[in-house]
Amino acid sequence: MGRYKCAYNCDTSSDPDVKFFKFPLYNPRKLKKWVLNMKWKDWTPTRFSVLCINHFEEQYIDKTGKSVTLREDAVPTIFTPTDNTQKKKAAINPRRKRHKQPGAKSSEKNLAASATSALPATEDRVRSKEPSQTEQETSGDPKKSDKWRIIIDEALMKIDSFPHFFHGDYCVPQSIHWAPDNNFSPEDKDNENIIEVKEPWEWLALDVRGPLPQTVNGHKYILTVTDFYSKWVEAVPMTACLPSDVAKHVVDIIAHFGYPLRILSRLPLDIVHKINRELKDQLKVAVALLVYHQQTGTADMITPQLIDRMVNDLIEEHAADWDVYLPAKVFSLCFKEHSDTKERPFSVLCCKGLEPVQFPRELDFPLSKIRESAFVVR
Repeated sequence: MGRYKCAYNCDTSSDPDVKFFKFPLYNPRKLKKWVLNMKWKDWTPTRFSVLCINHFEEQYIDKTGKSVTLREDAVPTIFTPTDNTQKKKAAINPRRKRHKQPGAKSSEKNLAASATSALPATEDRVRSKEPSQTEQETSGDPKKSDKWRIIIDEALMKIDSFPHFFHGDYCVPQSIHWAPDNNFSPEDKDNENIIEVKEPWEWLALDVRGPLPQTVNGHKYILTVTDFYSKWVEAVPMTACLPSDVAKHVVDIIAHFGYPLRILSRLPLDIVHKINRELKDQLKVAVALLVYHQQTGTADMITPQLIDRMVNDLIEEHAADWDVYLPAKVFSLCFKEHSDTKERPFSVLCCKGLEPVQFPRELDFPLSKIRESAFVVR
């Protein structure tokens, strides 16, 4: 997956193995030091903003644990000097022409391309056919496939904090890297707008991809349901993407794996309401299981890319009967070590001795909190 470079004239952050760290938004004193060192005026980082490890001195980096983290007193100090102190407005108009920074690489793209695209840049189609499940960048043309897309609510594209606006005028215009959450600090836990995913089959993501080449059996869409924690993927072919079709397959998945807390979806809001009505009728429940949320495809960055690659491979290799090969492809995803958890999704979900929940789960907070919260997978 391509990434935005994380700071002015930063050439090293295009490396797929580079570690990224989020800004300490919940520590104002530390945040002020970070921003001052970057020498930008009139710019405020969002929860999607990141800096790569190359901006931190070795003394601030902790490599003693399972993953590389920053020490408590870490402050970025390594930045390429600029002739003039750059300015950046907090609210970015994605359609205005990009101002080329002195010394920055020129690019044929601009923000208008990403802002008007059908999907967020984080969902760019990954076309490479590498055998390993890794968070690799594609070296080819990053243009999205015209054959199909993820069906989302276009209203989400108007949200200024959505990832395709991340560092809009601040970075070289490549693809977007959504900030990772593995350096989530204890300070964040007190924030009321954070929901932690701590167990398998608690929070799921639902997407519909299509239209795909119609198969002999009449299938044109793929419904995917992904567990944020275990990375388990359920994928079923559909002849249509009507609310009744989606609800029918969700009911089948719940019958097999039990009830999650809730399922996030970026389908249009009115469609989400209709699916919830269908689910209530078919399951005989009173709760709304599906929740409209913009972070559906980005709480877990890697798995959606793997699904996109799987779909592209299917329609390229088996255009007329991709639905026949779909179960085997999904089986391969779930039984291969995931590059994020370093475990097989099957092992995490099915080998922990957890019993499926047979009844809808109640929440300690309203649905409005879910829509306003960011999800962090622990």
